[in-house]
Parts: sequence; C-alpha cells; structure tokens
Amino acid sequence: MNEYQGKTAAVIGLARAGVPAARFLAERGAKVLGFDGKTREQLSAEALELESVGIELVLGDHNFAGIEVCDLVVLSPGLKVHYEPLLSVIAAAEARGAEVIGELELAYRHCPCPIIGVTGTKGKSTTTKLIAEMLQASGVDAVAAGNTGTPLISVLPTLNESSWAVVEVSSFQLEKAPTFRPKIAILLSLLEDHQDYHPDLEQYWNTKLRIFFNQKCDGANSDWSLFNIDDPRVLERSADIYNYGMPGAFSGKNESDENAERYELISFWQNDRLMDLIDESEVPLKGAHNRANLSGALGAVSLALGHEKFAANRSQIADAIRQFQTLPHRLEIVAHKDGITWVNDSQSTIPDATIAALRSFPSPVTLLVGGRAKIEGAAYEGMMRAIHAEKARLILFGESAEMLREVALGQGLEIFNIFIEKTLAEALQIAKINASDSESVILSPACASFDQFTSYEHRGETFRQLVREI
Repeated sequence: MNEYQGKTAAVIGLARAGVPAARFLAERGAKVLGFDGKTREQLSAEALELESVGIELVLGDHNFAGIEVCDLVVLSPGLKVHYEPLLSVIAAAEARGAEVIGELELAYRHCPCPIIGVTGTKGKSTTTKLIAEMLQASGVDAVAAGNTGTPLISVLPTLNESSWAVVEVSSFQLEKAPTFRPKIAILLSLLEDHQDYHPDLEQYWNTKLRIFFNQKCDGANSDWSLFNIDDPRVLERSADIYNYGMPGAFSGKNESDENAERYELISFWQNDRLMDLIDESEVPLKGAHNRANLSGALGAVSLALGHEKFAANRSQIADAIRQFQTLPHRLEIVAHKDGITWVNDSQSTIPDATIAALRSFPSPVTLLVGGRAKIEGAAYEGMMRAIHAEKARLILFGESAEMLREVALGQGLEIFNIFIEKTLAEALQIAKINASDSESVILSPACASFDQFTSYEHRGETFRQLVREI
C-alpha cells in the first residue's frame, strides 16, 4: 500500500475523478498536491476535505506553483490538454522526466480484474450499463464505472480477480492512457463532437481508436476489438482495428444487410430478433442506433462469459434486456398527455444524435432544438435535411435559434413549419398548442445547454418539470 512512498504527485482537476485519485495516491504514501482553477469558495466540500488527509490544495486560475517538483502528474478527464496553459505545463513536466497520465491510466494499473472498455461519440453510457446488468444477471460480479458516473479508481476496492469492470471511456481519458489495455474494447460510433476540445475531428476520431492500441492477438489469451459496422466512419477505420486484438464486428441491422454479409459478425439481428434471444418488440430501447448498441453489448457479454456460460444464462440475459431502465435524458419518455408523447433527449448535443432521435419515433414529430451551438452552422445542414424529409415541425429556442432558422430555410424547410422562442418553457408551450393527437414532442437540442442551463441534466430536469405542469 506504500508503492508511491517518497513520490510527489500532482492531481490536476479536483472534481469527480480528481478527488478519489488524489486520495488514492495519498493513501499509498505519495505527497500529493491538488490543483484546481477554482477558488476555495467554488470548490466542492469533497475537494476541500482532501486537506484533512494531508493533501495540499493549490487553487486559482493558471496557478501551478509547486508542480515542478512532482514526479507524477495525474490529469482529470475533460481538461484541455491541447491548449494553454496546460499544454506548456504538461510539456515542461515531461521534459524533466515526470510521468503524465490520466485518472483512467492510474486506475487501470491497479485494477485486479479484466476490463470491458466502451467508447464512441454516443451510446457509451447506455451500452456500459447494459453490459454490466447482463453480466450481473448471469451471476458475474460486474461493475459499471468510468465516464458513466463513478470513476474506475473509486470502485477498485470492490473488485477482485473474478470481477469484470465495465468502463465507459471518453476521448479525454484516452489522451493520457499509454498502457490501458481492456480485455474487450468496443467502438460504437464516430460522430462530429468535442471540437472545442480537440484540435480537429481527425485527431478526435483517432484518439477514440487508442482504446485498441495495446490489445494483443495471442491465441487463447487474445483481447477482443469490437466495432460497429453500421457507422461509416468506424467502418472506414476497420482495417486499422484489425492490427490489434481479435477483431469482432457487430451490427444493428438484419444479417442480410450488405455490410453484414461482408463481415463475420459476433453479434447481429435476424428478422428483427437479436441472436435468436429476444425480439425487437421486447426491447425498451428505441432507435436504430440502440439496436447497434445492444448488439455490441451482447457480443461483449458472450465473450466475457464464454460459450457455455452464455448458453446457460440466455433466459436471464434476455430478462435483463427486457427490464433495462433507460438512462435519464436519453430518449426518455416523460409522459403521455392528451395523446401527445413527451420525450426528454436533452443529452443529444450534436446533430447526429438529434437525427437518431427523430428517426426513433413515428410521424408526426415536433422537435425542440436549440441552445449554445458547439459547431458551425453548416454542420447542421444534414440534420435540417433529415427534419425536412421526415416532415417534422421544428421549434427553435435559445442562443442559436436565429442561426438554426437560417440553416433550416436553406435546406428547404417551410417557414410556416419553423417556430422561434426565447426559452425552453416558451418552446414547450408552442409545441403543446400545435401538436396533434398521437404526436411525439422531443427535446433533442443538438446544442450545448450553457446559454440557459448549467448542464444538459439541468435542461432535461427543467423539461420534465415543465411537462408535469402543462
């Protein structure tokens, strides 16, 4: 427990992952400095409590006093490592021989059990939760962790050699994870996102591929590299994926699809039935993208269990799928009122996710779209074409509303089918007035929430409350 004795470690970012990482190092003998850009008044109670175990807090924007003596630097997820001031801080640390890693890498080095790593632009949280619950239903000690809410480093004490850690992995975490090697890695999707963090889209997509980089193809001890052939950008990179672990393709489409016929699928649908286990009508998840997510999840579970145990637990696995509770703010049906279905998809902050939401419900559909745009207007053109093709009503709100209206008109949407309101509450009222019987009203903003809300969760919770009040 004293493997860091005599070391001085810096933990940068004292939020959900940084706090347990700092405690972990201090408990193992390191002298720890905790850095955060916030003031004491802004810092969480959990972060302030680090001082009680001897961790020195270094607070304030651009304040890295003392980091020059640190042997180890641990970065919390989400820090902008490609931009100043962190870019220079990291470069200087590495130049003098300090090791710079992320919280995921630190946790991985001390994880006693095999890991299933799940990455992709969208679908990570749902797929991670699905895998963990299917394994648990099969009698396996499985824990969902990572970017999904509970950092992997926080659950290490609950794990042993017979456990499985199912870890949601973001591109932020893969930036500094040089030895991270999941036994099973899954790539769900590569969409346009996080352009405020990564220098360009190619760099972002290539970072996602790092989940495979340390995997080995070594007979019975091989790792598995699973990828979604329904996603064109993933498919384009499939040749690269074949360079690492044992490749395994999965799909949300029926087996007769052209791409499905080209690959030996580890998990697939046939006549809208998944691996002869469960019919689509029994699955609580909506949308073609979730068919693919479920297919990938089931493929991972079959590999983790092995053929014999998977076969023995088919009915338990099917029950786990049927009983799956969808995550909040992801195609979450909030209410059925006066013939209208109200859907909270606040987590959709990019156009591709909103297109998926639109196609998950039958017509007629009203979409509530808007907030703070994360991308340039031209990137919304494909979404507007999809909305036009589906003949959906579009209600725009928030900071980006005027810009989005111009894009919509440029892609053929009729002006009488576009509404603009300042706030989500006003947008919801317009939706209520105009929606017809059997219509779905979907909050799927395709934008960040920070113009009017503190987070996408805050936006989704506000939507729920507004629906309850109408």
